Amino acid sequence: MEVQKNIPAFIENDLDSKETLEFVDHVRHCDTCMEELSVEFLVLVGIKRLDSASAFNLNQELDDLIDYNEQRARQKRQTSFFIFIGALLAAIIGGYFLSGIFRK
Repeated sequence: MEVQKNIPAFIENDLDSKETLEFVDHVRHCDTCMEELSVEFLVLVGIKRLDSASAFNLNQELDDLIDYNEQRARQKRQTSFFIFIGALLAAIIGGYFLSGIFRK
């Protein structure tokens, strides 16, 4: 399954905004993929933490990671949209002024 192939990339924050949002939406509604994500997160992150003496709650960290990546992806998409609108308006206004210059 494509979602399960993207689990390591999601954990490492290597998915783009669209992929992240699709991934999060899917795992929130698919118990099988959420379970696989939990297992891989436990393995990938938990093993790294075994050497540290600090206490950790991997379930909470996974929930936080999902929320953080979803929020970050939404912000990136929103920023991209506003940049696109700004560039479009600049092109329209620029075209308007250039057409006025060439008419004279």
